[in-house]
Amino acid sequence: MKQLQLRSCAKINLGLEIVRKRPDGYHDLNSIFIAIDLHDELTMERSEALSVECNPPVTDILEDNLVFRAAHMVLSNSMQAAKIRVTKHIPSGGGLGGGSSNAATTLLGLSILYPELGPLLAPYSKLLGSDVTFFLNPGVALVQGRGEIITSLEIELPWIVLLVFPGLHLSTQEMYSTLGITCEQPIANLISSLMQAVENPRAMPNDFTNDFEPIVFKRYPQLASIKSELYAQGAVYASMSGSGSTMYGLYTSVENAEAAQTYFASLPTYICRPVDASFLIP
Repeated sequence: MKQLQLRSCAKINLGLEIVRKRPDGYHDLNSIFIAIDLHDELTMERSEALSVECNPPVTDILEDNLVFRAAHMVLSNSMQAAKIRVTKHIPSGGGLGGGSSNAATTLLGLSILYPELGPLLAPYSKLLGSDVTFFLNPGVALVQGRGEIITSLEIELPWIVLLVFPGLHLSTQEMYSTLGITCEQPIANLISSLMQAVENPRAMPNDFTNDFEPIVFKRYPQLASIKSELYAQGAVYASMSGSGSTMYGLYTSVENAEAAQTYFASLPTYICRPVDASFLIP
């Protein structure tokens, strides 16, 4: 097989409820994940030795790169190897799942290069990180537990997504450590809320909340200002993705999103659409 080219897509969270802190130190969540077409590019080919090149680098230590960890985990007990190159476009530390997506796409790519490795995808995805399993089959899904309980939703979303990158790199681990959750929290029926939102998007601000926002906005008030401006520029819903720092607004048309984009000329922005797993292979 010649060189394999894959897209590694980002995601946004529509609602993010932190339900409880688990005995193992992790947290259970309740969130709608939406895959979007902002993506990194991975090229992979068979090789005599494992090599991973990332441009720009996301870590100074290769072994900390999730692409390397995924590939090494799969290949270390086999006779196979691969040469992998990653071109990054998804901002690191932005709450968009770039690292988890890269790990999942690496697993998918290796299963194509070496089909006999396919059965290892799901077990290894759970070992690599909380969001990795979602990115094996990205689309729209209710995600619960640590991120491993996934209910895929066959629903076509009518919105255009405007991402605004404030240039802040937030540590997910640090944000979780500041939540201060001591008991189990009630959870919303996010699937029902999503179905209603497609028909009546103006109800979304009451139905979807991100539990990280109060903590992050207190520390970085500029993010709260971006959210307010997204609403002022016509978003039917605006929120922070994940534990931050990317902010996004949902718009009913490309024209509306482009008009809002002009108000954020000093910041990196991206207009994107929801995608499914068919997007991963060009």
